[in-house]
Parts: sequence; C-alpha cells; structure tokens
Amino acid sequence: MCRLATCLLRCMARKVSEPRTGDRDAPNGSESRQTCDMDEPGTQVDAATMERWAGFALHIRTYSGVLAEVTVPSEGTPFARADNLYPSESISQWCREGLRSALEHLGVWADHAVPLQQFEGQVVQHSGFRWSFTLMRAALEGAAQSLWLSSSSNSHEAMARLVRMVRHDLGEQATAWTAIGRDTATVLARLARHEDAAAQLVEHGKDTPRLPAMVDLVKSGASGCGLDAGLYEGHWRVCSAAAHGKDWAIQELQTFTGQGEEWRPGQFHLNGHVDPAKLTEVLSDTLDLTMGATRRYLDRAFTGDQTALVRRMMLTAARATPQKDGGAMIERMAKEWGL
Repeated sequence: MCRLATCLLRCMARKVSEPRTGDRDAPNGSESRQTCDMDEPGTQVDAATMERWAGFALHIRTYSGVLAEVTVPSEGTPFARADNLYPSESISQWCREGLRSALEHLGVWADHAVPLQQFEGQVVQHSGFRWSFTLMRAALEGAAQSLWLSSSSNSHEAMARLVRMVRHDLGEQATAWTAIGRDTATVLARLARHEDAAAQLVEHGKDTPRLPAMVDLVKSGASGCGLDAGLYEGHWRVCSAAAHGKDWAIQELQTFTGQGEEWRPGQFHLNGHVDPAKLTEVLSDTLDLTMGATRRYLDRAFTGDQTALVRRMMLTAARATPQKDGGAMIERMAKEWGL
C-alpha cells in the first residue's frame, strides 16, 4: 500500500462564473451567476479516492516505463515490416509518439497528486480544475492518434494513414512557420514527397492532407478498444471545454460548498473546487484508453512477454513510490512473479 500525502482540494485563485442551479431569486428573469473565492482553507480528499489516485499514478508510471523499454520494433513484428515498406517515415515512431505524449501529460498529474518524494505531514494542494482536465484531453488525443495508426487492417492501409498524418503535421508546421516569418522551403519539399506517396496509396486510404476530426479519432479509438465511444466523446468535449476556458465546464467539473454571498442582485460568490468523483471518473477512463493504446503498440512492435514486461515496470514504479510497509508487500509480489 502506498504512503499517501494528504491532498486538499482548493478553490480557484481567479473568479469563475456559472448559472446557479435551482436559483429562484434572480431579479427580472436575469441569469444568476456564481464566482469562486479563495477564502476556503480546503476540502480533504477521502482515503478511498486517494487510494484510487495512487493506483492511477502507479499505472501511469508503469506504462511510461513500458514505453521507454520498447523504443523500436522487434525484428519480424508488423511495425518492423511496415517501417521497411516506407523508409521515409516510421509508423512505429509516429505511433509511439502519441503514446509518449499521453503518458507525459498524465505523468504531470501523477507527480503532483502522488509525489514520489514525501515528508511527514505533507499536504498536496490540488488548486483549480482546468489544468488537470486539460492534461486528460491531451492524453485522450495522443492515445487516439496512436490507435488510429495501430488499428490499420493491413500494411498498405497503415502506410496510407501514416502519410496522411505526416502531411497533416507538416501542413501545420508550414502554417506556423509562415506566421512567424520562417523559411518553409524544407518543410514544403518534405510535404511534396509525401503528396506523391499519397497518390500511390489512394486505393488504401483517402488522399487528403488532413486527419479526421479529433473527436472522431477519440471515438474510433475507444470503439477499437471495446470502450463506449459516446462516453469518450463526452469526456473529450468537457475536457476541451475546460482547456479552452468555456463556462459550461465550471458546473460540470466542480462542486460548490456553502450558500454563497450575493454580491449584487442575482450574482453570488461561492467556494468551489474540482469534483473529485468527476476527476476520478474521467482520469480512470483516460488511463484505460491510454493503456489499451500502449498494449496495441506492443502487439505490433514487441515479441517478448508483455505480461512480464508490465510486471517488471510496475515493480520498478512501485519501488520508487513511498510505501506504508517499507516495501514488504512489493517484495512479496516480486518473489511471487519470479522477478
């Protein structure tokens, strides 16, 4: 069992506003508004939730270790063969990069909520709510893009999808370089080479320099992993709302305490913090998709024993985490697993 620092949920440092559900006192039918104050000292996260968060952190670190172990495809794997079909780019590396992005973003949350270095009486201040859901949005998108490549039905379809992704990426790079006044000649030359390849692969995939909409990638990735596409669309949309400063995310992702203070007719100051149940739900589902995408990558790039690899990385991650029992349970597991 991990040794856990106390975690307090704090109000946002800046004002936020939202419709106040059920309010009947707004004058003249005007919309009642809420803002968040920082006077509240904090609400402690319950032990059961903290245990779940510790489990999430362990899995995030485990799969980060797994990905670090499998940097290139093993000889004879589907990705090794696909890489040889189109030497200009590497589908294995483009697939892996989406996973790296997903796990790096989730790792930021893990290092904050479940730090590897702890001292007696340590308190983790989980202030604000937008940042954590922004990290989850990035993870969903990274995993979904990886899955789009790794879910190809054959090598030629994989090449068509890879070329499409590369063209999209280069197009964005060229646009950015143009905006800041950089010479785009090298980017455009590389883009032209891939346009020629796309024309030759048209029977295996759509000849377009744009990826499918991100929400569609998330939905198809979830479906491919046996998950609820509608649920993941909802998660992506609310995480995007949080990331983009949208008002509707406030009520979806926070919980408010107390009656509040009416500072002018129909408008209130309330104390609020991230809803731990909602954070736990979205984080759990995001991690499920990310782990599923990582396993799909291993299926196509790794010839070793996946279970043994995951167990070894889990033990490494667990040994780096402060333990209530000094690590005795971890060593028992290691002995049972023969590691």
